[in-house]
Amino acid sequence: MFTLETAQRRLRAGAYVRISSDPFETEKGVGRQREDVLVKAEGLDWDVVEFYEENDTSAYKKRRIRLPDGRSVWRVIRPEFRRMLADYEDGKIDAIIVYDLDRLARQNRDLEDLIDLVEHFQRPVQGVTGGLDLMTDSGKVMARVLVAMANKSSADTARRVSRQRLQAAQDGQLLSPVRAFGWKPDRLTLDPKESDLLRRAALRYLAGESWSTVTRMIADSGLPTVRGGQWRIRTVKCMILSPRIAGLMVYTGQARPTSNLAPAGTDEARAMLKDPRDMALKTAEGQYVQGRWKQIITVEQWESIVAEYEQRRDGVGFSSYNTRKHLLSGLLRCGQTRADGSLCHTVMVGSATKNRAGQSVPIYRCPGKIHGGCGRSQRNLAKLDKLVEDLLFRHLETNRPQAGAGLALAADPIDPSLDDVQTRMKQLNEAVATGVITMDTFLAVIPGLEKQKKELITVRARASRSEASRHRRLRSPEAVRREWDDDATVAGRRALLSQYLLAVVVGKSQTKGPVFDHASITPAWKGDS
Repeated sequence: MFTLETAQRRLRAGAYVRISSDPFETEKGVGRQREDVLVKAEGLDWDVVEFYEENDTSAYKKRRIRLPDGRSVWRVIRPEFRRMLADYEDGKIDAIIVYDLDRLARQNRDLEDLIDLVEHFQRPVQGVTGGLDLMTDSGKVMARVLVAMANKSSADTARRVSRQRLQAAQDGQLLSPVRAFGWKPDRLTLDPKESDLLRRAALRYLAGESWSTVTRMIADSGLPTVRGGQWRIRTVKCMILSPRIAGLMVYTGQARPTSNLAPAGTDEARAMLKDPRDMALKTAEGQYVQGRWKQIITVEQWESIVAEYEQRRDGVGFSSYNTRKHLLSGLLRCGQTRADGSLCHTVMVGSATKNRAGQSVPIYRCPGKIHGGCGRSQRNLAKLDKLVEDLLFRHLETNRPQAGAGLALAADPIDPSLDDVQTRMKQLNEAVATGVITMDTFLAVIPGLEKQKKELITVRARASRSEASRHRRLRSPEAVRREWDDDATVAGRRALLSQYLLAVVVGKSQTKGPVFDHASITPAWKGDS
């Protein structure tokens, strides 16, 4: 409270200085405000006992904040401003000096918080440029009007900047605000070591390796992250799934550039993991917009990776995804006949049993009836792993590709039906722009076409993935053997097996005791068509 005692001594003032943008952190703007605030305090016969400085800090932009009950609110984050209000309320300062009202607040919520305190404690707030008086009703009204005008000015500027950035993005000119892993500081040319590592990681994931294995490979390379933190699975996911890796512009819905560094837990990262294709900026005709930077992988490879990611996420097909401990987990099928004459065909799992000496022996077994299996098949784990390895390389030798066979492979042309959908979307955009159809009609039709387009792109990407898989199967047995021996991890070898095998059927054994019945094991190979 402003009392007779405080009136008889020099007031202890808190000085708030702020500038919205200082990308080079020179602090010249806040420095000039500091000087002017001190001159104003001397003229008022006040002592500035505390500076509340926020350099390169917006008073307009809001951030999403999660409340304890899980709900969200959007607030301007200004720690020093909030500290000043707390000191004002606690009596650590008797007054506030700011350079100007628009330095103090650009959101009415922030202004109202200060007005509430002024009304209760009756401590003055002064501006260097004059015209700021929160002690009177007319002064409060004027402050509210000026803050509302400042808010509109910020909104207008943000809209113009966003439109400018969107245009730059549509022209492929907009660069990410920070260097992305894989590129040099100019954000255009590739860093040889980082880009090669990221390319190998992306293609190994496409070949069937798990996110954890790919992340471990990147971490073991010794190359640091751009921000200097630890390599995490979610970080690697965002890097490989980002359209940027294929040279495509990324669009977050806010017309601002983004890198492949979407931090874990952010809305951007969640959107990237939910639907990577929706993050790619497209023209009115539905075509991807190419950026100026060099691509690390092709667009076709990126679409195949996204299709692989969606397939694994939806639980379709065998791969090293969600690998447990054993080479053939998820690949083995029980070939026993059930009591009703049907084939069991249950996935066999890794387990253990006791031998005659009481020692634990790892096995693959069919789960019991309570888990959907018949419980009648089991095989020695190490012997079956070795047999399937031998069968793989025997198959490769028998089906050794002819010289030059891989040269005949070519990418399929765009599906005509996809082209038709994109043409129709373009026509609708033109029709609504020229007033031929109403916006209501446009909004009623366009979602269905967007869904149809997405489905067609998914089909094409899966076809591209299948073609890439067929191309990999044309490698020589020697090349596959080198890859098998170089990567002794379970995930890496499972990835290789997934390229050639559909399943391995474990039939009824015709031998007794410890003798392994090789003839009861039947591999089902992926065809070359």
